Amino acid sequence: MNQTEREIRAKVYDLVIAGERHVDAKMLASELGLASREVTSALAQLEAEHRLALADDGSVLMAHPFSGVDTGHSAKIGDQTWWSNCAWDALAILALLGDGVATCPDGPEWTVTDGVVSPDGFVHLLVPAKHFWDDVVFT
Repeated sequence: MNQTEREIRAKVYDLVIAGERHVDAKMLASELGLASREVTSALAQLEAEHRLALADDGSVLMAHPFSGVDTGHSAKIGDQTWWSNCAWDALAILALLGDGVATCPDGPEWTVTDGVVSPDGFVHLLVPAKHFWDDVVFT
């Protein structure tokens, strides 16, 4: 990963954490003062390196553990809610950003207080970790 790719990746995370839902090359180019073509190329390289996943329109679909689309999984701290790719990622967002509530569409709601998850439970992953990027959207 070169310096430009590092800067773009860091800006993706800054924007998502700040509450942006749709991050694309145009937004990143404007934020960083770069040419759109340079940003598009860097995003493609970041995706090829499995550092993020892009939607068909080139916007950021996944910047793990954050999702660029509503999957039904989320993490909430105060009034701020972030979409996640799965229950595991919702808990990861809370591990990164602080105590809050993680939810998933067909399962429990977990509260994280002082880093402790309640209630006890488990997250079932259908795909072994070594195969996550075979189809990261399904995983």
